Amino acid sequence: MVKISKRNILLLISLSMLLTNLIFIFGFATFEDNVYVVFYIHVSSAWLSYFSFTVSLICHIIYLRKNEIKWGYIGKNSIIVGTFFVATALITGSLWYNATSGNYNNIYWSWSDPRQTTTLILLISYIAYLIFGNSIDEREKKYRLTSVLGIILFPTVPLSYLSASIFNSLHPLVSSIPGEIGHIYWDPLKFFILFFNLIAITVLYIYLVMELIDLDKKREELDEIIQNKMEED
Repeated sequence: MVKISKRNILLLISLSMLLTNLIFIFGFATFEDNVYVVFYIHVSSAWLSYFSFTVSLICHIIYLRKNEIKWGYIGKNSIIVGTFFVATALITGSLWYNATSGNYNNIYWSWSDPRQTTTLILLISYIAYLIFGNSIDEREKKYRLTSVLGIILFPTVPLSYLSASIFNSLHPLVSSIPGEIGHIYWDPLKFFILFFNLIAITVLYIYLVMELIDLDKKREELDEIIQNKMEED
């Protein structure tokens, strides 16, 4: 009998929920334009990136206080997942911009738009974090310095999130009120599908972070074996 680990159960739950959500999107929701389907991917990816970076901030603070390596693992790997999803949010956001603002005229970017620009700064900042962390070999030093850097970089997260509200932005907001100026109207069914999707990818986030932590541990064990072998020789 094949045994399924608790971690793989998380993956199965997430994938099942995402598949169910696709059925909801294409089977029950109605849109004025098919490009609105991209909005589900865009919003969900943005949410998960903000969530991941917030978790990393908390873990970095705890690591600096307690010096327990598990918090360093979670903090770093949350950023890996968050970086992937913020890149996805940027790509889908550019497709959305091309469809709604550029009329499919190959206009994917506007440097004058604060949401696009601040989110790009966010992405570059955390890519720099990962490059910096990979350049340090000593484990304790790596997690101590990257924890400090992660805390310093975190303000780029609320800046990206709030930019569409506090600046003059082309980025639309979602509303449950029909006809609200500058907002996209979504009925309760669309909101339900969106929240269902958010839950699904949050479960996926937990699975991915656990897998990445396991890889970190195995890599460190392998490095230790290699180091011991070299010392014996």
